[in-house]
Amino acid sequence: MTDYAKKARDADAKLRKKGGTVTLRRIVLGDDDPDTGKPIKTVTDYTATGVKLNYEAERIDGTLIQAGDQELYLSPLQLNGQPLPAPTVGDLVLVAGVQYAIGPVQKIEPVDVPVLYIVQLKGN
Repeated sequence: MTDYAKKARDADAKLRKKGGTVTLRRIVLGDDDPDTGKPIKTVTDYTATGVKLNYEAERIDGTLIQAGDQELYLSPLQLNGQPLPAPTVGDLVLVAGVQYAIGPVQKIEPVDVPVLYIVQLKGN
């Protein structure tokens, strides 16, 4: 039987060799602040490792993948070894000080164990 947790650790080790530090930022809106009437934002950052790549020209179709979009291979583990929450549309990613919105996310996840996330970063 395949040890997918080991495969996730192996993927993390390879990304650490080839990639850099990436921050997954999740912003959750809570109840309205009684003073301002606006929702209270809770921001949580998760630090992981990833490799950012440009899409090949033939994959840019102007609809799903637009000029300026990039692809991020993201570890399923945080730098502290804990599981990384699955990135979702609405989260943000910070790479080398640049903030990107997240588009579609492909999860490589056999038997409910994330091994790799492939994230579409929307062009700025």
